Amino acid sequence: DWPFDDGAPPPGQIVDDWLNLLKAKFREEPGCCVAVHCVAGLGRAPVLVALALIECGMKYEEAVEFIRQKRRGAFNSKQLLYLEKYRPKMRLRFKDANGHCCVQ
Repeated sequence: DWPFDDGAPPPGQIVDDWLNLLKAKFREEPGCCVAVHCVAGLGRAPVLVALALIECGMKYEEAVEFIRQKRRGAFNSKQLLYLEKYRPKMRLRFKDANGHCCVQ
């Protein structure tokens, strides 16, 4: 559990923990799935998913559009501003043993 305020962007430590979890999980089990959820599924979980997509190389706008296709109403203005300003460090841009990107 990584609680943070509803409607707010995640603290830096939660972002680091989230991306480290994904990196470890995809290295251990390439091709696996990871589920993430929050109470309503409109803010906190979509922001974490968007961060993972952005870290994999997706543009912020594309990540938001992709998530909103699956979950209408996702993100508030504060979260969108956070994602727009987020600068990825490409922490999930590694290849698995078969040469595939870790997030697809």
